[in-house]
Amino acid sequence: MEAYQLVFDTLSSLAPQETKMRVCVEKVFREGIDEEPYIEVFGKDGTLNKNLPDFRHFSKTASKEFANSETSFALDLVPWEEWLGMELDPSTLGAYSGHDIVAHCLWEMTFFGFDQKTIKEQRDELRRRAREVDDMTEDERKRKLIPWEQVRKKLDKLAESSEGKPAKN
Repeated sequence: MEAYQLVFDTLSSLAPQETKMRVCVEKVFREGIDEEPYIEVFGKDGTLNKNLPDFRHFSKTASKEFANSETSFALDLVPWEEWLGMELDPSTLGAYSGHDIVAHCLWEMTFFGFDQKTIKEQRDELRRRAREVDDMTEDERKRKLIPWEQVRKKLDKLAESSEGKPAKN
């Protein structure tokens, strides 16, 4: 609790940074995956999935509903000044008390650490890794990266074996 108190005190001293991102808090249950619903915190800014640069990679398999839905963005690496400048989505205001919203947001804000320096280091490292992949030649990508289809098959096998079901080949 002391760490959260320090975060709360830090937030009280920061100036909000204007942003068009809205904070959304939503109960999520993925049938066949989750045993219990959980609370997810994410941001939305009006961007539609079909307008994302990477949408071309799955546009052939995405439904029209998904393509025309507003994109959900992770907020756990966002600077706290930006968090303070975000409005709350109307659906969140209608479903959760102010105390619940603050608690869920604090949890999300501190996922990578309890101070902005630690969170910035994580954000910078992820960006460095992304640039490293972006800068790879096609040959390097084939040698060093694992295609999503292969990863998914391995994850499916792990899930089946952990549930006591025989794993498929």
